[in-house]
Amino acid sequence: MSQPDAIQETFNRRGLFRIGGLTTASAIAIAACGKSEAGEIGNIGVGQDTPKLPDAVVNNGVQMRTLAGIELSIAAAYQRMVDDDMLAVSSTRFPATGDLTPLITQFGEHHIDSAAIFNDLAVAQDSEAWTCGNTRLDEAYIDVVFDRVVNGAAATDAAKAIQPSDDPTRDMLLLVHTLESLSAASCQGVVPQVSEAPLRAAAAMVGVASARQAALMALLLNPGGYVSEIDAENAQAVAATTTLVVQNTQNIATPSDDGAAGDNTAQGPPSTEILLPVAIPAQFGSLAPIVYVGGAGDENGVRLKLNFETPSLNSFAYPFDSCAAQG
Repeated sequence: MSQPDAIQETFNRRGLFRIGGLTTASAIAIAACGKSEAGEIGNIGVGQDTPKLPDAVVNNGVQMRTLAGIELSIAAAYQRMVDDDMLAVSSTRFPATGDLTPLITQFGEHHIDSAAIFNDLAVAQDSEAWTCGNTRLDEAYIDVVFDRVVNGAAATDAAKAIQPSDDPTRDMLLLVHTLESLSAASCQGVVPQVSEAPLRAAAAMVGVASARQAALMALLLNPGGYVSEIDAENAQAVAATTTLVVQNTQNIATPSDDGAAGDNTAQGPPSTEILLPVAIPAQFGSLAPIVYVGGAGDENGVRLKLNFETPSLNSFAYPFDSCAAQG
């Protein structure tokens, strides 16, 4: 084979790919060993270790800090209601309640004092005091309720705009009952989780006071509503009837009557029913989610519905969290 033929054989199609791959790899190595445009020395091979996140320890101090944050969130919500005169306007749904501003102010003082108790106990457990609200409770629940009640919701590509609440006072009073119930349930849930008697005693004391305030709110909004209608019926010492009520026709267009005037538009669908609270929702203290319904209905009549829950892994005030970081 002549020399020109050898050169031609070297630069065939496969040879070009081989040379091109080698050239590319060499260029990458050279670039990595040199400096980048930002002036930093590049590297190849094994990168830096993945940073290790702090351990999410849930101890006595974390439990007390978490309860303190919940109490402060509730107190801040009540203060906002008072500052914005959201309780002074008569409610269409609850016209007999009058202005409950003084009562809700008193409730707020209870939660501020309770937060101080929990913070003192947290410090005694070698934890830092938690001096702000619970971030999860504020962002996922309380702020959402206020925004929907006051501002409604803007239109999107998939839904029409939702108007501000047709009865803001109603929604705030229902929120008070929900938050008092949440405080009671959160304190009850902590009792078996902490390891020292003084912590259990403090949680039980605060929880009992909040439960009483929740019951008071329920009776103010629903006079005589000590238990639910279903519980009252089940408690009757009479034989259950098996008689079937036959209804030949059903007017599915008739809106449900939830006792709130002005909740439905002239031709619009019925709005989500707002159930009246009761003083004793269960035979024993329940840790189940507390359902809140409020605000104006959307184009389908659906109101805002939230399930307020007791503290869980995504709402604890861990040792590596701080109020300064929340700000």
